[in-house]
Amino acid sequence: MANYDLGMLRVFVLVYETGSVTHASERLFISQPSVSYTLRKLRSHFGDALFQRKGHHLEPTLLADELYPKLRRLLESLDDIMEAPGDFQPDTSTRRFRLRMTDVGVSGLLPSILRSVRTQAPGVTLEVEALNLATVLHDLRTGAADAAICTTRLDESDIRRDLLFNQEYVGLCAADHPRISEEPALGAYEDEEHVAVAISTGHTALDVRVRELGINRRVSVVIPTFSSLPDLLEGGELISYAPTGVASRLIRRHDVRAFRLPFDVPVTQVALYTLRRELPAADMEWFRHTIMSSVQARHTQAPNSVRVAGGFA
Repeated sequence: MANYDLGMLRVFVLVYETGSVTHASERLFISQPSVSYTLRKLRSHFGDALFQRKGHHLEPTLLADELYPKLRRLLESLDDIMEAPGDFQPDTSTRRFRLRMTDVGVSGLLPSILRSVRTQAPGVTLEVEALNLATVLHDLRTGAADAAICTTRLDESDIRRDLLFNQEYVGLCAADHPRISEEPALGAYEDEEHVAVAISTGHTALDVRVRELGINRRVSVVIPTFSSLPDLLEGGELISYAPTGVASRLIRRHDVRAFRLPFDVPVTQVALYTLRRELPAADMEWFRHTIMSSVQARHTQAPNSVRVAGGFA
């Protein structure tokens, strides 16, 4: 007879997600000694500490990291099977969906996503937080996030990837920059001082290409988001870069202009990431398809391009 039960597995999953015996016991409505007792049984069963205390937090071991996505998927599948019959009804749902995006996504993609969500599901709440590449996989696996949109490719077996669109990059500078032409030479580009955007946003293609080519880019300041670029570029001589979709919005609203980068930067792909499930959940399938259809429709109607030197990039 198996020496475990589903309750033990739920304890493991919640201790992993909360990093706390206290918080796990509160969510399971059982006592802390019961959670501690279950952890001892699990440690004996797996022959591993599973969690080690660091300050006030329980850090998972390598084995716990390996077990967590498998056990979470197992419990989700069982919960889906045992739920009362009936499909997810967006028009009556009050569910809260949690989405991770960069500032680029919030300004460029979120409006169309929100319109589509509210048209179909007026009672649903959409909670959007800043994307952090260091934690996004953990957020998706623990349920802290239902979905994430980013350019950095996440190739994990338990994560589903849906391509949304391709994007290119252009240079940005003040509209009256005295030296940067619409198609500057590499030497002129290297002579200027640059504003870089933090790699935590996931926009790493240009940084990687600069290193590959050995380009001398003199970075004076690194900022956390693209949204503050106009304040740093307008009326000054710093230069920067942005995805074409972002650049087109900034050009319309601020006294900045685009220029063609003097080197090739590979086209990057923006994708939607969700946790892969053994059995599809109706609510998550609706959310995933709603994001995909709204974003793809937007890019079909308004191509992701910006005018540079009489043409488009």
